[in-house]
Amino acid sequence: MKKLKIFAILLFIVFAYFPNSYAGTSYRQYEISQIRSDGIVIKDFEGVTYLINEDPGDLKVGDYVKYDRTRHRLRKSQWQPAIITKMTDRKVTLKFNSGEELDVNMKSKYRGKYIQGDQILYKETSGQIKKSKLQKLDNE
Repeated sequence: MKKLKIFAILLFIVFAYFPNSYAGTSYRQYEISQIRSDGIVIKDFEGVTYLINEDPGDLKVGDYVKYDRTRHRLRKSQWQPAIITKMTDRKVTLKFNSGEELDVNMKSKYRGKYIQGDQILYKETSGQIKKSKLQKLDNE
């Protein structure tokens, strides 16, 4: 009985530290650079482009997407880049990379934290905005 317990404990330890290949994700973030008839062209932040043979659906040029190259899965990122174009005491107007504009209700935590021209990330499901760590450089 004692040997059986030791064997069970050792077996548990081996399987507890055994890596589960399906548990991890390999999604990386990309930006849509072109939508063509044969698919979507995405570009990573190092400048490498990939062609994905999928229907764009509601995706537009300039949107951030997450793509898993091993399982060939594409999904829209929750946080989309935008620039604050106008701020009032009740609304914040955002302009996305795709050219769309959107008015977001001004929250008290946004006052004094953001100014016009800031690059932010917008989460559509909750209506939140946060500062973007990626800043576009001016082309000279």
